[in-house]
Amino acid sequence: MKKITLTALRKLTLGATAALAFGLTLGTAPAATGAEMIQVTLDINGKDFSGTIPISTGPRPVFDGTLCDAGSNSGTPITALVDASDKFEFNVQAQFDEAMKDFTVTAIDVDEADSTHEWKIYVNDVQVTNGGCHTAIQAGDKVKFALEPIE
Repeated sequence: MKKITLTALRKLTLGATAALAFGLTLGTAPAATGAEMIQVTLDINGKDFSGTIPISTGPRPVFDGTLCDAGSNSGTPITALVDASDKFEFNVQAQFDEAMKDFTVTAIDVDEADSTHEWKIYVNDVQVTNGGCHTAIQAGDKVKFALEPIE
């Protein structure tokens, strides 16, 4: 299969109607009041959907309206992904993990987690183990979501 890049998706003009065909489309939500927006690099490595983009992010409500701020009014890997989804109009799906008390990404655009692959999160090449909303990120960080085999 051919890889689709974020740039290609913009050229294809994937709009809200097309995104709905893939599932829930996230609405735009402002950053939390008084929050600092930071610039990070977001890298998405899926089977068919990949790209690296700079994105501005900060603490904000995500998915079901839950504030995602790492408990410190900070941007997080999840807010970076959601902000990129809003800007570039691609689908992101997640489910709330009760044990971890955080969201687990289940799909980014056409690439879905399944019984053999899961979306893993990295910040500056270190795997996130405490959840994407519980991990604060800083300006200049490299945030990566990678669809990888389940170990």
